[in-house]
Amino acid sequence: IMELRRRLVDEHGRSPLQKAALAVINNRPVFHRVLRAASVAQRPMVREGFIRHLPLFLSDAAGARSLPAIARKPLRDVVKEIDQPRSEQKAAFFAGCLIDFVYPEMGRAVLKILNRAGVEVVFPQGQTCCGAPARYAGAPDAAKQSVRANIEALLAEPVDWVVSACPTCTAGLKNEYVPALEAWGDEDLVEAARELATKTVDFSSLVKELADEGRLDLERDEPAGTLTYHDSCHLKRTLGADQPPREVLARSGFQLSEMFEADMCCGMGGLYTLKFPEISERILRRKLENVRGTGAGVVAVDCPGCIMQLRGGLDRQSKGNRIKVFHTAELLAERLD
Repeated sequence: IMELRRRLVDEHGRSPLQKAALAVINNRPVFHRVLRAASVAQRPMVREGFIRHLPLFLSDAAGARSLPAIARKPLRDVVKEIDQPRSEQKAAFFAGCLIDFVYPEMGRAVLKILNRAGVEVVFPQGQTCCGAPARYAGAPDAAKQSVRANIEALLAEPVDWVVSACPTCTAGLKNEYVPALEAWGDEDLVEAARELATKTVDFSSLVKELADEGRLDLERDEPAGTLTYHDSCHLKRTLGADQPPREVLARSGFQLSEMFEADMCCGMGGLYTLKFPEISERILRRKLENVRGTGAGVVAVDCPGCIMQLRGGLDRQSKGNRIKVFHTAELLAERLD
């Protein structure tokens, strides 16, 4: 499918809007300035963490869900204020776009948990978009810029792990950079990409590893209540890591009520939700019906994209609903208090 998209782009070119979007995303200083300006401009429209009353020309982007507000302070600024313990074991945190600029609280939770296990977390400021939007849109030239920048940033200093709390980003760093570079003929970066792949791990798998080694105590005396779990597509189907989050949540005292079709897509699919909103909405509605069918008041998820979709759908479909959606890292971090 991606090869066909590449051929279509070669034959027909990209739209001016797509060219501009990819150019901004890959120019991180410009991207940061745009998002910081947007975080200020959105304030009159923000209520309860969502953007209300979008301008008419942007309203179609919301589809069947409410859109989250851009964070006032991105994670890359927040981490500078966190006092971490110094340790010989270090992890480089790859945030991805959503955790960096929309959900920095998820990144703060990741740091808290890893610090509790005696792991110092570094945040390479040179990291950029993982490149998935460009690769999936058939724009290898734009993807190359992201791949090269991330390899250089994440391997700039010795670390034991490169951890991400976004499965799409994790899959890109771990499984897609090497074959992409080989296909592009960029042999000079292939070995570095292999090194990056061996160090890359998803958040929940690393937490389970640290807990199994006795370095992280997740056990708590009091039960934490019932939740249900949504499997993100990349976490289960690409990384095969659907069990670690369930295991660490159970260790932390949560009771799991499995939903029907837990591993079915939520309808997000990155750019798919923008290009095919009517299909995305139907998938989202089915997912939310399955969530409600469990009777659980909390949904745990390991993907910030799925969280944006589920939170936005719940907000749009039933105002004042009591079902909450959290990243696994947030739930575990709260139990550590």
